[in-house]
Amino acid sequence: MERTMSPPERLAAAHLPAGVAERWTALLRPAVRLTRPDDRRSPMSGPVVGHLGGLPELPANEPWPVWEGNGPLSFVASVSLFALGGAALDIPLPDEGTLLFFVSYGPGQVGDGVPGLGPEGQRGARVLYVPEGTPVAERGAPEGIEPYHRVRLSAEPEMTFPDREDFWLGDLVGAQTLDDLPEWADVFRDALDDLGPDVRHRIGGHPTGVQGGVGLDDLGEDEDPDDWVLLAQIDTDHRAWMDWVHQGTLYWLITRADLAARNFAAARFTWQFL
Repeated sequence: MERTMSPPERLAAAHLPAGVAERWTALLRPAVRLTRPDDRRSPMSGPVVGHLGGLPELPANEPWPVWEGNGPLSFVASVSLFALGGAALDIPLPDEGTLLFFVSYGPGQVGDGVPGLGPEGQRGARVLYVPEGTPVAERGAPEGIEPYHRVRLSAEPEMTFPDREDFWLGDLVGAQTLDDLPEWADVFRDALDDLGPDVRHRIGGHPTGVQGGVGLDDLGEDEDPDDWVLLAQIDTDHRAWMDWVHQGTLYWLITRADLAARNFAAARFTWQFL
């Protein structure tokens, strides 16, 4: 049975020379797109796997995350890894448990929005992992925190491609400058820009940058940027009343080793905006 090509593969087959298309599609990485189960723009729909906003379900002994000196964090999203059904990803994501994402958001921060990106700013974002079967209950928001609007999320597989800042198309054809690129390059890049939904919530795969490649600026000398993979990205989504500073996106990155060890406390946060 012939395998169905993903949208990026179809674009590559339509716009790139055969050899170039093969080399470019080798860069694709599987991910899970998080979308509304009733979103008619989505080609697929499925059971609920989590939600944006609303109130989190926490174990009784788990305190609400706080950034000391700045106050409690806002609850952003919950994703059930068990409900994802062992999605075919290329990162060692557990197949059970729940991930909860929090971020500090409000006046006095960068752009009156999310925390800065240095070591201090990392205290303004958190990922909590709740093992499967742990008793949990919905937790009311602390004083001063207004919950985001709750939006249910379902999941569908997608193939993701590297941002143009992370991989230059000219490397496939030996081009040194923009002027050296073949005519098909601009057409292909424009087609990629038009691919996909306006709102991109994602688990795994390549991150979708707002201002170019997504990376970490505060790695230590003994840390390799290639060890880090995307855990999750949460986009601006007005359905949930979320706007991360001028249509921004939140990203949580983690090393493969920490992910395999379920050491989600080691995940690091970054963000971009227009």
